Amino acid sequence: MSPARLSPEEIAAIEWLAQQRSGRMSTAERQRFERWLAESERHRGAWERLQRRLESAFVGVAEQPAELARKTLLSAGTSRRQALRGALVLAGLGLGGLGLTRPGMPLDGLVADLSTATGERRRFVLDDGSSVLLNAQSRVDVDFDGGRRRLQLRRGALLAEVTADARQPFVVETPFGRVQALGTRFSVALGERDATVWVQEAQVRLETRAGSSLVLATDEGARFDRDICQRLEGQRRSEFAWQDGWLELHDRPLDVLIAALRPYHPGHLRLSPAAAALRISGLFPLDDSERVLASLEEILPLRIHRYLGWWTTIEHS
Repeated sequence: MSPARLSPEEIAAIEWLAQQRSGRMSTAERQRFERWLAESERHRGAWERLQRRLESAFVGVAEQPAELARKTLLSAGTSRRQALRGALVLAGLGLGGLGLTRPGMPLDGLVADLSTATGERRRFVLDDGSSVLLNAQSRVDVDFDGGRRRLQLRRGALLAEVTADARQPFVVETPFGRVQALGTRFSVALGERDATVWVQEAQVRLETRAGSSLVLATDEGARFDRDICQRLEGQRRSEFAWQDGWLELHDRPLDVLIAALRPYHPGHLRLSPAAAALRISGLFPLDDSERVLASLEEILPLRIHRYLGWWTTIEHS
């Protein structure tokens, strides 16, 4: 299968999906899509085939040369729509997912309702008038059907400002548990082994997968995994205040800073265990990761190596 052999209906379906996943589809465009879908059986068939091919492309990671995927999907000027077409090509060739949904890869975010790119913070207005600000490289699915108001945080961090509605609770789900709004403003950050929640205004109720629960009030935070939730000291709040693009740390391990920089830094950012244990304090601009790395190299015993503009390693000198 090649892009040239796609039918006009399949090409149109790719265009519509790219528009939907862009997060910028207007009400008028949604109505046009519904009319296009209802116009003919060929349109509906192309749309259904596209869904099936994308699903199969994301099942597992095949043992295939990474260079082949790179040439297919990482060529200069690749757009969302070109990346989707590339996914159909890969699915037709039986190459599987090839890790295409990892951070920084071309299809990363195309399978989420709301998403942000590397270095991007973006606010989305939800159907109920609530809003959610996503940190860089964040992924959220939205479920507002059947009287629910539920967000699934799949990657990264969000800040929710919730409109009051006693009949429809507002919930943020994570792999470790759920956070239910009892007030108006709170943030949730997802890590590899746990998640963190901070309350900026009013209250939230936190519940882990195992059933442990905690109610947090304004200016309170907690870290939780699948089993337990634990309150955090108030001074830790600044570690998770990414909303304005700055990170303030007070005598914290360097790996805390590097973890916050990764969503803003193009490519892979690797930190050695010895360097990770170094302590750091200061106010750091998340939007200028190279400036931060240069400063770190001046004030800490570090060696920073950059390869091909894509792979950066930080080691203890």
